[in-house]
Formats: sequence, C-alpha cells, structure tokens
Amino acid sequence: MMNDNKSLKNKQLSDEKKLRQAIDFVEELSWLLESKNKLRLSEIPDILRDASKYQKKSVTNESFNSTEKYVSPNPNVHYLIGVLPSLFLDTDIFPKNDDIIKFANEALKIYSINSNANRSRFEIIGHIVCKCTELDDGDLNMLVSALSYILGDKDNIKQVAKEKQSTGFSWNETIRKLAK
Repeated sequence: MMNDNKSLKNKQLSDEKKLRQAIDFVEELSWLLESKNKLRLSEIPDILRDASKYQKKSVTNESFNSTEKYVSPNPNVHYLIGVLPSLFLDTDIFPKNDDIIKFANEALKIYSINSNANRSRFEIIGHIVCKCTELDDGDLNMLVSALSYILGDKDNIKQVAKEKQSTGFSWNETIRKLAK
C-alpha cells in the first residue's frame, strides 16, 4: 500500500512537471511568434519543403552530375588512358617490357619506343599513355571493345595470358576475334 502511494505521488509530480514544461513551452512559443510577426505560421511548412528540395538538388548536382558537364570528345582515347596502365602492370599478360612494346606496336601503332633503350616499365607505360592522346579516336573502337571484354572478367584475362604463351600469338588477331 505504501508503494502504491509513493508511485502515485511520483506520477503526480511527474504530471505536474510535464504540465509546467508545457506551459513554459507555449509561453516561449507565443513570445517567439510575436517577435516574428512578419512570418505566418501557415507558410512555414512550404518554406521548409522548398528548402529541403533545394538542398537535395544542390547535393545531387554537386556530387553526381559533374560528369554530365564534361563530355569527352575522344572517349576511346580516354578509356585507353585509364585502362592501359593497369593492363600493362599485369605480369601474366606482359611479363617483360618487350611485351608491352610489342602491344604498343601492333595494337596501337605506336612505334616510337625503342626496345633497345634501357627504360623502366613505368617509363614505357607513361610514354605509351602519353602517345595515346595523339591517336585517332575513331580507329580505336575495335581495340576498346576487345579490351573491355578482356578486362571485364578475370577468366578472360587468364585466357588471353594463356593464349599469349602460344607461338604465333598476335595482338591484332586476338583483338579482331574479341571485338566481334
């Protein structure tokens, strides 16, 4: 019985406290509304909705639509610039620097790299990537299609690496086959 009285008293104190807080809130809200007499209460939801839409649109424009602002005039060249470094670093397909140079000669028609010159793998890759900017984008459709196929699946990469070990391997022939 004593516990019931105590819990009832605590509940009454709690209810009284909540009532005082509610009264204080209403009083402060009325002061705020009076100080902002130019602002209509009925307009607030619309203002907040508009602000929310603007914020979402702003975030979307900044983070996702930046690629819409730039359209590459040479998408195939830009694809190669992005893909070739990682492709050339694959030592299963290109175990030696001469293999990279052979690919550049056959597939890209870049002949300015001397295999006798003592260059690092990274220098050769950098030279080829820089030379790609001079290539005709329209002539690269078949190569880009073949590279997309090769790089699209690890099994395809393994298959090309295996075929490359056979005698008589030709990048041009492989590209023609894969681009179909």
